[in-house]
Amino acid sequence: MPEPRDVFIEKLMTYIMHLTMIPKVQVERAIGPILGLFIAELLSIKWNKRVEMICEEFPLRKAPVNGILKYQSTNIDWLLYNVSDDQLVFLELKTAYTSFDPVQEDTYCQLIIKIDNCGSSFLVKDLEEIMCRSLERKKYEEVLKCFPKNSPYSNCRKAKVVYLAPSAMRRDARRKLTGSEVEWLSFTDLPDKITGELAGEWEIIHRKLVELDSKRPRNGTQDGGERRNYGGTRGFEEVMGLCEENGNTIVIGFDGGAGKLRTSTLDELNKRQAFKWDFAEGGTGVKDTRNWIPGRKFLEIVKGLMDD
Repeated sequence: MPEPRDVFIEKLMTYIMHLTMIPKVQVERAIGPILGLFIAELLSIKWNKRVEMICEEFPLRKAPVNGILKYQSTNIDWLLYNVSDDQLVFLELKTAYTSFDPVQEDTYCQLIIKIDNCGSSFLVKDLEEIMCRSLERKKYEEVLKCFPKNSPYSNCRKAKVVYLAPSAMRRDARRKLTGSEVEWLSFTDLPDKITGELAGEWEIIHRKLVELDSKRPRNGTQDGGERRNYGGTRGFEEVMGLCEENGNTIVIGFDGGAGKLRTSTLDELNKRQAFKWDFAEGGTGVKDTRNWIPGRKFLEIVKGLMDD
């Protein structure tokens, strides 16, 4: 007869797998805390290295916009330390094959280059500066406890990005340009056995996670049940930064196109939760060009609104 806790884990994971078919559910949020209990040991076994957890949901400072420093952060799912190689590991979890964001990947790769050039000490400096302006100072203090200045990883000069994602997403992402600093692991790549008191639970969890490697949304749609035709979404300031950096190599989704954008107010644009964007060439899905604006033109119109 199965142990009660095995029955619980089996039912929990079956329920989470069911959630992958429900519109708008972010399954990463359900799987992340569970995987967090195992991820350092799993990578240690996979790589035959000693890997330690530093911090979950580690805050990374957002890139400057128009040369202006930001005092806001975006989070990487896990920051770990490969003790054997004296290397930081930035690990991002994805559960939907459509959710790969090449701009996010580029942000991570730029971070790796900066660590290679000047060491990782700036991560602590960024946290301290953000903390001083944050209303959640105590939470940043808790993160800083995980990354003390005298720790062996406080001034690493080696780092890499790891995506833990369904196999289908890895195949799609490899069609795009990805740097050598990026390693892709599917759930099938994870060890199916570990040692310790949670070894039995992990066998069940792993068996269920492997289902994600063969799961592909029906009819070519994304998790939300809608046919996807964009590469990612960004807030107003972030999409302006994307346009500055990428010009007409990207397009911005806006119902009504350039004409509608010209009649909008800055207040309306700032309040908008997200703007869709994609690459002008080789983008995702089919687009109605009347509702998409080249990056340089989008930037030009918005700057005109700012001058009025």
